[in-house]
Amino acid sequence: MKSAQPRKPSRSKKRGRRRPDAFALVTKELQAWFDEEPWRTSRELLERLQAERPGQYPDQLLRTLQRRLKIWRKEKAHAMVFGAMQFEPAIEPMTN
Repeated sequence: MKSAQPRKPSRSKKRGRRRPDAFALVTKELQAWFDEEPWRTSRELLERLQAERPGQYPDQLLRTLQRRLKIWRKEKAHAMVFGAMQFEPAIEPMTN
């Protein structure tokens, strides 16, 4: 009979961010641009960022920005659908 040995932790656990956030310094600015004009593409936002800060944000960051916009669009859609709903109690409070 084998003795019980503790199991090794699985490698599938999320480890968090492995690299520093490329847009850490401009996230609020990008979000403000997105809120002003939500129909803009990530390419257009990246080009605007590159125009304002030349040489700091290369084209290789496009996919990262696409992922960020996907999250922001999802949050905005959720707020549009569920944010306007008011909570109504199922039972009226009793009054004397």
